Amino acid sequence: FLYFFLFFLDLMGSSFKVLGGCTAGAMFEGLSNPIAGLMVGILATVLVQSSSTSTSIVVSLVGADAMSVPVAIPVIMGANI
Repeated sequence: FLYFFLFFLDLMGSSFKVLGGCTAGAMFEGLSNPIAGLMVGILATVLVQSSSTSTSIVVSLVGADAMSVPVAIPVIMGANI
C-alpha cells in the first residue's frame, strides 16, 4: 500500500508540473503571509473534508516546485487544525 501511495503522490506532482507550467507559482505569491496560508489550509480542508487529501496536494505542489516550503508550512498547519 505504501508503494501505491508514493506512486500516486509522484503522479500527482507530475500532473501539477504539466498542468501548471511556469505560471502555477504565481497563484501562491499572496500566501507569503502566514495567516493567509493558514486560512487557505483551513478552507481547503473544509472543502475536501479531509486533511490528508489537502496535505497530499500541498506536498505534491512543493514537489512540483509550484509552491515553496516556507509557504507550504502554514498551509499544512491550517489543514491540520
